Amino acid sequence: MKQFGKSKCDSPLVSIILPCRNASKVINRCLSSIVEQTLKNWELIAIDDHSTDSTYDLLHSASQQDMRIRVYRSPGKGIVDALNFGTGRSQAPLIARMDADDRMLPSRLRKQFDYLSAHQETVLVASQVLHKCEEGDLSDSGFLHYVEWSNQILTGSDMELAQFEESPVVHPSVMYKKDLLVTFGGYRNGPFPEDYELWLRCLSKGARFHKLEDILLEWFDSSGRASRNQSQYSQEAFQYTKALYLKSWLNKNDLFGKSICAWGAGVVAKKQAKILSQNNIRIKKFYDTDPLKIGKTIQKAPICNIHDICPRDDEFLLILAGARSIKPKIRSFLEKKKLIAGEHYLFFA
Repeated sequence: MKQFGKSKCDSPLVSIILPCRNASKVINRCLSSIVEQTLKNWELIAIDDHSTDSTYDLLHSASQQDMRIRVYRSPGKGIVDALNFGTGRSQAPLIARMDADDRMLPSRLRKQFDYLSAHQETVLVASQVLHKCEEGDLSDSGFLHYVEWSNQILTGSDMELAQFEESPVVHPSVMYKKDLLVTFGGYRNGPFPEDYELWLRCLSKGARFHKLEDILLEWFDSSGRASRNQSQYSQEAFQYTKALYLKSWLNKNDLFGKSICAWGAGVVAKKQAKILSQNNIRIKKFYDTDPLKIGKTIQKAPICNIHDICPRDDEFLLILAGARSIKPKIRSFLEKKKLIAGEHYLFFA
């Protein structure tokens, strides 16, 4: 890490919250990217989450070289406790998230700070990210496909429509106003991805997000990444989280009184329909392309031909088909049918 010898920052513009666990192999890369920021008026709150390697020692050494770096041991356990503990010790009005295995580009803090300063109505700004491989060949991984999708979701209206597909922002790429956590509550522990649950909670209450077109973070992928291995980041956990907030979205958009229908009658769609039912969202009709399924039922709801889909005032369509590759074809089909995203249908897969 570069030894800038910076003195303590008494009035930082941005507080960087960095939870760490057993990150000794990558932490210096992360720290170097922080001290190289063009915006210099920051503080780093690094929270060691019970590491069993030399992570804490490396963080402590860095704090001796640069007094803007403050290091703590988490009194709790897990990323949620570390995040809430670190945020509680931050001094700046803006919070930037960072993960120990990632790398900021030099202009990240400056560009996000400038955007939030110029757009008072926006509470959170993210950036596009560059997918990087930490080890082996993960270039064809789901994370790469997710990054390609996420980098296209830029505006607040984009995120409003895409929020139930996947998380519309990459967690370590965000900067948000600290008041966001005061207004909407902090990170929550539960059987769900803590960041996605927070974004859905904020969006459900009308918070405005934005994403810069700049790539400002290198997001390193590895087989050991927590989001690959912990149950709260499983596909089932994401589906559960989406279902929790879909009902409020339907109510907010005056759609809950309509018959909720679904595109898809396969294994993935059936699982999603069951989770929705557990959250009091019952699918009244399924649409599918498979002639062997058409005419049968799922949960007593009929399976109909997709060619019967048309714009109707009494129906709203959830797209439950899971494969990313067919989403553009579904969207094109629905647009030719004159269906409008957010008014007649929504992707939920």
